[in-house]
Amino acid sequence: MIALTLTQLLVLTLYLGLIIKRYGILPSISDSWYSLPQRENFLFTLFTWGLGIPMLFYGNVWFFLSGSGLSFVGAATQFKSMIGITKEVHYAGALVGILGALIGIWIQWDNLLPLVWFLFLALSIQVSYMKNKIWWQEIVAIVLILWGLLVK
Repeated sequence: MIALTLTQLLVLTLYLGLIIKRYGILPSISDSWYSLPQRENFLFTLFTWGLGIPMLFYGNVWFFLSGSGLSFVGAATQFKSMIGITKEVHYAGALVGILGALIGIWIQWDNLLPLVWFLFLALSIQVSYMKNKIWWQEIVAIVLILWGLLVK
């Protein structure tokens, strides 16, 4: 299991390092798909799948839902499009990806702290005057999930 988490940590570090170096902090991580040149925007899909696919193997239905949600985010990349239900699939996938992992950590290892901290920090960010609130909420979610997976 540690190999899965370390893989996710490596994917996170490499992708966000590239995005921050090139573009700085964006409105959301998903906005990086639009920032990258067209020949490189597949990297966003690889990022979400690099986080999501390992989640499928952590051992309960919540992690499986999380991995599935993140994989849908990587498939429904054009969330600003008005065509079809891409936006809804993208946002639902992100929500399921985050909450599924946090609930999975709680159920699998009886560790409620990442979920509680996420709810507190996400709300704090939302009511703050910070820029790029979704970006920071996503970062908090990912860091707390990886922390919860590592300290199990």
